[in-house]
Amino acid sequence: MKNVYLLFFSLLFLSFSSPKNDCDLVYSTASYALNHAKSALKANNFDHQKYYSGKALESYEKLSKLLEGSQCEGLTENVQDIIADAVKAADPADWDRGRYYSKKVINSTQDLITKLDSQAEVAGVESTP
Repeated sequence: MKNVYLLFFSLLFLSFSSPKNDCDLVYSTASYALNHAKSALKANNFDHQKYYSGKALESYEKLSKLLEGSQCEGLTENVQDIIADAVKAADPADWDRGRYYSKKVINSTQDLITKLDSQAEVAGVESTP
């Protein structure tokens, strides 16, 4: 019986413990998407380029959903712009256009990650006593 109570209180405690910061999850998803975009740019085969661009697009769509309920501010428009370019990179007319849009996605994602870094720094400064 004690084990049941212990289990119940453990689960109760875990449910009230603070979850991982939403921006941390957004940051890691953006980094994951960036890696796929870089793989698309490094691909030496048109099919591989499209495959990795498609994987990046999936990550950006997930990122967009994460931003809906997160504490990160002012990033939704940036992510929508990246998604528009990622769609073009995932289904390009030819090799050169795929590379062009992959480069745009990479540069935009690096800017997005920089914004996330600056938000984390500001949050760290505000929470410091």
